[in-house]
Amino acid sequence: MSEPLVSIIIPVYNGGNYLREAIDSALAQTYPNIEIIVVNDGSCDNGVTEEIALSYGEKIRYYVKENGGVATALNVAIQKMKGMYFSWLSHDDMYYPNKIKRQMQALQEHGDLTAIVHSDYDLLNANNQEITHVFQSEMYPMEQMENSVFPVLQGVIHGCSLLIHKSHFERVGIFEESLKTTQDYDLWFRMMRYQRTLYINEPLILIRLHKEQGTHTSSNLDYYKSEQSQLRVGFINALTEEELVSMYGSAYNFYHKMFCFFKGGNMTKAYQFANHKFQSSSIPDDLTEKLLYLKGFIKELTNGQTRKISIFCAGEYGIRLYEELRSKLITVDSFSDNNPGKWGYLFDNITCISPEELEKEKDNTLIIVATRIPTEIVKQLKSAGFPYVTTKQEIDKVLFNVPPVKWVNSLNDIEGIDYSSNDVMLLINKFNQTVFDICNYYEGRSS
Repeated sequence: MSEPLVSIIIPVYNGGNYLREAIDSALAQTYPNIEIIVVNDGSCDNGVTEEIALSYGEKIRYYVKENGGVATALNVAIQKMKGMYFSWLSHDDMYYPNKIKRQMQALQEHGDLTAIVHSDYDLLNANNQEITHVFQSEMYPMEQMENSVFPVLQGVIHGCSLLIHKSHFERVGIFEESLKTTQDYDLWFRMMRYQRTLYINEPLILIRLHKEQGTHTSSNLDYYKSEQSQLRVGFINALTEEELVSMYGSAYNFYHKMFCFFKGGNMTKAYQFANHKFQSSSIPDDLTEKLLYLKGFIKELTNGQTRKISIFCAGEYGIRLYEELRSKLITVDSFSDNNPGKWGYLFDNITCISPEELEKEKDNTLIIVATRIPTEIVKQLKSAGFPYVTTKQEIDKVLFNVPPVKWVNSLNDIEGIDYSSNDVMLLINKFNQTVFDICNYYEGRSS
């Protein structure tokens, strides 16, 4: 039986810097039956993009349209594609040669040729050409990565890693062109719900990180966060109780996970909505038992040799981790960061200090590196003599199964309170200590 045709779709706007590398990586696929469709979304670069595309002649199919955004370019290609499968390749990224072949093999092995396939990916730093591996399975259980909606809700899918059977477009439609920055996740959510999802835990694509990327520019950032927030509220409203339980074991855990995720990503409307839903959910019966387990796990990381915890990297991932630990009665004493612009910054009255200041307490502090790619920072800290260093990825493996304490976020729903005031902070700390005393009481009885 001949291999099904796969359509590799490359939308491009002003692609003079990287388009040739993207097309070459598509042509280098070891899977034998592909077509390459390049859609020029109204580039204004004096014909440079068109010149590159036309130089490939009949090796590709090339279309030009007025500028309308990436969703419009992708939709044109979907209408033009002849393949049984759709595979998106951004003009500034690249496929590894085995991308399509490995995904088609996965479909054959699992016996469901309409399953949606996604994979890990590598990141290429455009400045120094360093490559970093991103293995999602190191952060999340395999069953979660193949849950039909978990990868979408958790934001771990890279659109270029997907391989999609054309029947899914016929079933749910194409990209929503009114969405300028979230058209991909809007479609993935509609498309992946209740469908078989396959996850390949190896990098099949190379994602280039560079300053020209649209969502990284300051002019687009506020709009991007607002559109993301609105989209995520819609996701939560659409999910069934069964779907919530399938992701995090209970609605209680799900809403809190989403609260931390959205707050770390500065999606204000979404995290307020998730917190409201969280406060309305029932507390699990095993809360105390799992809080004690987490406390013991944290203690064992340093054999009980430390009294303090510092989160290294005061960004999106660091804030998510802080919210997770705080909600589970684990005190964070400081943030730290290599960026001097963050030193002195207060987050919930937690100061961000320099690595040099952190070093003064290195023998008494557990450092948790909270970034998507922690390898280099872990090396930095260990080479500087920090004896107790771990990562958010390692902590997450335990946090995943530990419910939060509901009161921690309850004040967020009350308007008119100055959360930085001494009275409020004293009240919170007193309540925190009371819950700790209760946990220690039960810990003492169990021993």
